[in-house]
Amino acid sequence: MKLWRSTLTVIAASLFSLTAAAQQPLPLTPLPIASLARHPAISGVTISPDGRHIAGLVAVTGQQWPVIAVWEADNLAKPPSQISSREMRPRGVQFIGNDKLLFVADQPWSDGSYKSFTIQTVVTDFQGSSFSQPFGGAALDGRGSEGAIDTQVVVAGTVNDPNKYIVVRTNQRNGAQSISSLDVRSMRVQPLARMGDVEGFVNADLRDGQPMVKESLVSQSGGWHRVREIKNRQSGAWETHPELTVDFRNRVAMDPLGFFDAEDPNKLYVATNRGSNFTQIRVYNIGTRTWEAQPAFASPDFDVAGVRPLIDRQNKKFLGVGAFSVDGPARREIFVDDYWANIQRTLEAQFPGQQVRFSGNLVRENGRAIVTVSSPRHSPAYYLLNGQELKLIGRERPWVTPQTLSDTTFVRFAARDGLQIPAFITLPPGYNKATHGRIPVVVHPHGGPWARDYLGWDSSGWTQFMATRGYAVIQPQYRGSDGWGMQLWKAGDAEWGQKMQDDNDDAAAYLVSEGIGDSSRMAIFGYSYGGFAAIAASVRPNSPYRCALSGAGVSDLGRLANLWGASRLQREYQGWTVAGMNPIQNVRDANIPILLYHGDRDRQADTVHSRDFYRAMRGANKQVEYVEIKDMWHQLPWWPEWHTETLGLIDGYLKGPNCFGARAT
Repeated sequence: MKLWRSTLTVIAASLFSLTAAAQQPLPLTPLPIASLARHPAISGVTISPDGRHIAGLVAVTGQQWPVIAVWEADNLAKPPSQISSREMRPRGVQFIGNDKLLFVADQPWSDGSYKSFTIQTVVTDFQGSSFSQPFGGAALDGRGSEGAIDTQVVVAGTVNDPNKYIVVRTNQRNGAQSISSLDVRSMRVQPLARMGDVEGFVNADLRDGQPMVKESLVSQSGGWHRVREIKNRQSGAWETHPELTVDFRNRVAMDPLGFFDAEDPNKLYVATNRGSNFTQIRVYNIGTRTWEAQPAFASPDFDVAGVRPLIDRQNKKFLGVGAFSVDGPARREIFVDDYWANIQRTLEAQFPGQQVRFSGNLVRENGRAIVTVSSPRHSPAYYLLNGQELKLIGRERPWVTPQTLSDTTFVRFAARDGLQIPAFITLPPGYNKATHGRIPVVVHPHGGPWARDYLGWDSSGWTQFMATRGYAVIQPQYRGSDGWGMQLWKAGDAEWGQKMQDDNDDAAAYLVSEGIGDSSRMAIFGYSYGGFAAIAASVRPNSPYRCALSGAGVSDLGRLANLWGASRLQREYQGWTVAGMNPIQNVRDANIPILLYHGDRDRQADTVHSRDFYRAMRGANKQVEYVEIKDMWHQLPWWPEWHTETLGLIDGYLKGPNCFGARAT
C-alpha cells in the first residue's frame, strides 16, 4: 500500500511538471508598428538593358515620399542622382531604353463626394530635368470599381530596335484597347491599332515589335469562347487558329506568351491547362498549326507560370528561353540556360533557406543582373551581380532583425469534404508545442478570391506582426484560390460564405488537431476578399471564432455581383461565381464581435460595403466597431499613416476584451 501511494505521488508530480512546462509563457518581442509602417529603405530595384545603370525607389530623410534613385553600375560608391516630387508619390520605376526612365505615380483626386486617386505615367531623364507624358494624362485608380479607369502597360523593347517599345492602353471600364509604338529617342508615339470591348491585343513578336496575336470573344454554341487570331507574316492577314480557342466560362487557360525560339520564329510558347489540372508550357507552331508532342516544361504538382526569354541586345539576337517560372509554395525560376543556371545554383547555396530571384533584365554581355534575396524572416535585399562579384545595393527594411521573426511552413490539410487545402503557417518565434502548449489562432485568408499567397516575405507585414505577438497564423488557400490547379480553383464557384468559408474554419481546426491551436481562442482576420471572409464568419451559426477583423471587406454579394456583372463578358467569366451566403442579409445571425476598417478612397472594394454592414449590425444590436481611414485606398503600397493606424487597430482589437483580452482564459 505504501509503495502504491509512493508511485501515485511520483506520477502526479510528473503530470504536474509536464502541465507546468506546457504553460510556460512565450518569450515575445513584438515587431514594432513603426518597423512595418515606414517607407522601405529601398524597393523596386531594376537595371538598364545595357547594364550600365540601376534605378529604384529609396526613402530619404526630409522627403514625404520615396524618391527615384539612379546609380552608375560601375561605381556604386558614388551617390545616386535623385528625382523627387512634393505632389506625387512614385509607385514604381523602370527603364525604357538605356537613357530614360518611366515611372508611375499617384495623387489624391476627388469630384464632389467621389474620392479616388489619379495615376500618372511619366517619362524622364536620369536627372529629372525633363518630364513628359507620351501616353496621355492622368487616369483614375481602382480597377473593377464603380469608376472609370485607364491604365498603360509598356511592353519590353524590341530586339531588332532596342529604342522601339510597344504601348498598350486599356480602358478598364469597357476593355477597349489602343496599341502604339514608342520611339524612346524622339518620344514619338505612333498608333498601330484600336480594338473594341470584345477583342484585345495579346502579344507582339519581340524581334520587331510587330503585333502578332490578338483575341476575340465570340458567342457560339450557347456560350462565349476566347478565339485567337495570328497575323500571317507573309500576307499580313489575321487568321483564326481554332487550336487556340477555349471556352471562356470554364476558364481553361490558353495564354500565348510569345515567340521565344532562337531559330524558329513560328514557335509560339503557350501556357495552358487544357487536359491537365495544372498549367504547363506548350509549344504551338503557327505555320503548321500543330503542337509539339511534349510540354516544353511542366510540373506534376504546381502551375508553371511563365517563361523568361534571353536577349543579346548588344548583338540584337534572340537567345531563346532562359528559364521557366514554377508556382510552388514559393515562385521559383528554373533556369535551363547553362550560364544563368550555374549562377543560380551558386547563389542559392550562398543563401540557404532564402529565395533568390533575378529581377528584370539579364545582361549576358557583362554578366550583370539585379538579384533579390528574401525569405519570410528576411526582407528583400537587392544585389548587383557583376560577373562573379555580388555587391549589396540595399535592404528594404534593414532595421528588422531576421532572428526576431519566424519561418513560415507549407502544409496541406483535408477539408471536411476531403478536398486537400494548401496552407501556410507562421508560429511565434521560439514557440515549442511541448513547452508552450496551445496558443491563440488567427486564420488569415487572402484577398481575391482569385489569387493566392506565396511562401516569402509578407509585404503587408501582417503575418510576422501577429506571430511575434503570440498568435499562430494560418493562411488557408481556400477553394476558389487561383494558382493551385483547376480543381481547387473551380471548387469555389458560387460557394462564397459556404464551402469557401468551411475551408477557413477547417484551417483553424487543423491547428487544434496538431496540438498548436487553442479552440477557445481563435480569430479570423482578412483584407478585401479576406475581409468578406471575416464578415461572413461573424454571421455564420456556431462560429468557431471569438472575434473577426475585416479590412476593406465586401458585405453585399448582390452589390458585388451586379458590379462584376455589369459587363456581359465579366458576368460570363466571373460574375456568375459570386453567389452563396450573403452576409448583409444574415445580420440577424451575427454571434461574435467584429471590427471593420476601410479606406474612404477605396473604389475597388467600395467603402460602402463596410458602412452598410456597420449600420445593419448596429440596427440589429450586434457587437460591431467601424473605423474609416482617411484618404486610404485599397492596394499596397500604403502610406505610413494608414499602415500605422490599421496595424494599431489590429493589435488593439486582438488583445482587447472583444477578442483575446479580458475574456481570455
